[in-house]
Order: sequence, then C-alpha cells, then structure tokens
Amino acid sequence: MKHVYLLFLMLCASIGASAGNWMKRLPDNMYVALVSIPGTHDSATGHGMTSTTGEMTSRTQDTGVPGQWAMGIRAFDLRPRVRDGYLHAAHGMMYTNVRFDSTLYVLRDSLKANPSEFVVIHLLYADNYENEREEYRELLLQLLQSDELKDYIVADFRRDLTVGDLRGKMLFLSREEYDTTPIGGFLKNWCGYIDWNAQRNGQIVGPSGDKMSNSPLYVQDLSDTRGDGQIEAKVNAIKQMLDFSTQQEVADAEDLVWVYNLASAYCANALFSTSNGYRENATYTNRAFIDYLKEHEAGPTGIVLMDYAGVDQSQGYNTETVYATLGKELTDTLIANNFKYLTRRSTENYDRVMNTVERLRNLLQTYEEQIRTDCPDVAEAYLTELAAIGADADSIEAEADSLRQAWQLTESYTVDYTSYFRVVLNLLSEAKAAQAEYEATVGIDAVRTDETGWQQAEYFSLKGEKLPAPRRGEPCIVRFPDGRTLKIRF
Repeated sequence: MKHVYLLFLMLCASIGASAGNWMKRLPDNMYVALVSIPGTHDSATGHGMTSTTGEMTSRTQDTGVPGQWAMGIRAFDLRPRVRDGYLHAAHGMMYTNVRFDSTLYVLRDSLKANPSEFVVIHLLYADNYENEREEYRELLLQLLQSDELKDYIVADFRRDLTVGDLRGKMLFLSREEYDTTPIGGFLKNWCGYIDWNAQRNGQIVGPSGDKMSNSPLYVQDLSDTRGDGQIEAKVNAIKQMLDFSTQQEVADAEDLVWVYNLASAYCANALFSTSNGYRENATYTNRAFIDYLKEHEAGPTGIVLMDYAGVDQSQGYNTETVYATLGKELTDTLIANNFKYLTRRSTENYDRVMNTVERLRNLLQTYEEQIRTDCPDVAEAYLTELAAIGADADSIEAEADSLRQAWQLTESYTVDYTSYFRVVLNLLSEAKAAQAEYEATVGIDAVRTDETGWQQAEYFSLKGEKLPAPRRGEPCIVRFPDGRTLKIRF
C-alpha cells in the first residue's frame, strides 16, 4: 500500500506542490455555511478509469485530485468501494485508477502545506452498499481513525462551524449512516429531483446531539438531464437555489442553512450516463452559475459540485468534439464571489454602524449646545462626560473601519444607541438640577414658563443699564408692570 501511495505522489508532485491558499484571505469568524466552495463531482475520476467502459461512461473530470486542489477546489465528492480488502475510489460500478486512501493522504499533505485551507468531503458509497456495508464500515472507520489521518479530520459537524474551526482539516459529510454516530456528519433526506419542498427537507446531523449539531440542508441534485426540457429544468433549479443561498439573511448561527447546489448531471442521447453526456451538460450548467454570479449581487452559493472543473474545454471521448465546459472559469468565479460577498457585507455593515455613530454624534452636539446654554455655570463637568462618549464614537468608527478592511465586520456588530441616549438624557437632567442649585445659592430666580407679563416687562443689567432684551446666558433684572422684580438668567 505504501508503494502505491508513493507512486501516486510522484505522478502528481509537480501539480500538488503548487496548491493554492485562497482561503487564507477568508476571516476566521466567517461561517463555513456562508462560504462559496468550488467542488468536483466524482472527483477521483480525474485520475482516469480502469476500463474502456469506465472511460466512456463514468468519467466526470479531466484532472486528478492534486490538480483540482491546485486550481482551488476545496470540496470533493469521493465514492469509495470495497475492493480486495481495502477501499478503492469508484464511480458506480466503475473503478478509477486511484485508491480512496491515497486521495485522502494527498489532501492531508495539501493541508499540511497550506494550513489556512480546509476541505469538505461528500462521501457516498459507490455501489452495492447493502451487501458490503459491514466491511465498508470497518475499513472506513479504521482509515478515518488512523494515526495518519485522525488529526486532520473534524470529528463533530456543527451548524455554526467557522473558517477558523476548519482550517487545516477535512470535514466528512456522508450520505450513508455507516455507524451509529458519524465522524463529521450524516447527510439526511438528500433530494435528487426537483421539488422545492423536498429540496429544503434535508438535514446534516453531527454526533454531539445538541442544537448546533443539526443543520437544515438545502439540496439541488437533478443528475439526469436527458429528457425533453430537463436541461432547462436543471438550470432553473440551479438559479432557484442561488436565489435562496445568495440572499439568505443570517442574524445569528440559528439562521444558517447549509447548501449543496450541484452543476453536475449527464445529458446527450443515450440509454445511460456517458462521459460525453457529463461534458455536454457542463456546457449548460457551469455557464448558468457563471452568468448568474455575474448578473446578480454577490452572495454565498454553498457547496457547488461540478463536472470538468478547472478546464474550460474538454476533449470528448472517441470524438472530435471539444466541449466548452468552462470549469476553470466557474472555479475562479466561485472563489472570487467570496471576496465580492465579503466586501459587500462589510460595506453594508459599516454603513449601518456609521449611521448609528452619526446619530450619536448629532445627539451629542444637540445636548452639548443645550447644556452650554441652559447650564453655563456647571457645564464643564457635564461637557467632559459628553466628550468621553464622543471618544467612544471615534473608537467605534476606527474599530468598524478596521474590521471592514479585514472583512470581519458582521451583522453581529452593533452600537447600543439606546443606552447612550439614556446616558446623555440623564446627563442633561443632572446638569439642569446642578444649575438650579447653583442659581438658588447665588440668588438667581428660575425662569417660570407660567409667569405672565413677560412681553410688557423691562430688562436691566446688574449695573442698572436698561436693555432692549435680555442677554442670553447673562443674569439680569426683570421689572414687571405690576412692580415685581426678579433676578434671572435666560
């Protein structure tokens, strides 16, 4: 087994060495459910098939797993099957040219070299599961719990997993419940046809049993587009799922929905799936994703499994036809979509925060003027406290700007305007009380709004100079027509 693995490494070392690290730019606190993850359908078929029949019917990739990694693929659809006492990578009944464990070791080594990245593995037993399930269970658990892999595997799926939680690791999501509890998670109620209610009925279940170990799962996986109108139906289903995923509003982790939106399917005029059928379908569905993301506001796509990833043209099997699969363009588009989305989200959240900061600053300005005018003798202490709140506003702006530039400003970042408003209102009340106490001490009467005769009253300075009107903020003598006099400050 070791010799097979070493040979496998040697065959793809030149590609594996250039594995990218685009996930390094993602913020640690970003939910994985909100990452647009480019993935491959039947990933291992890129290594070729062991038979001519397999090459004709079951190949969905032109590039092996190391090459897919190098192109930025971070979700892999692997279909193990028991073969001679070990697990081999297959597509249905057809075996690929690579062992299942070898693909995992290459992904492990890619993660070692690029610890900023993570991998999500869609696990589906290739064929004849019911007859081989016990041996499969034993071999799978033995492999995933081995010293070679266990430190690179996320044991517990959680709905609120973040990029930081997964960096350097593989998350396994299995369609078969191979054991009582999963390593990673089980995918339940997978939907392989078009019915919006059924497509929204999926679940991902982790082993811990608490609330966050269970997540809603939305799936679009129409895999056979041979019939009349089926390609159009598939494309419309892709768009419907994108309408949901790119626009979902997430205030906190309980709102998260994990999404699988598959571009993969086979069409063409044949009685069964063919490699060229997968190629032909890709010319429609890969383009549908690209066009949608170019024409709509950026948002999460979820996990997208595609055929012929990383190549924009694929030579057909036993034909001169070259298919415009656009797999490289779609991979690049999905990766770029993450940063467009992060920029949009951070900008929207920054604008929201700054609107609140501006309201706070306007509040402070209004009450500063009122305290200066109404409470001039005691204003200094209260203006100092208002200035401290103003410094808070400056700090909030600086922090929000820093988080925005790092794509870490999320919906959870809020400014408690109501609490600040209450503090400022209380300061004004205290300032007015202090001013009243001061004026009572120095013999200045309070201005009474119910006092009559203000229009006919005469105003004098404290030196006896007659004034045309009271001077705001200065004490003066008021003589009313009935002979009463008051010493006041307006």
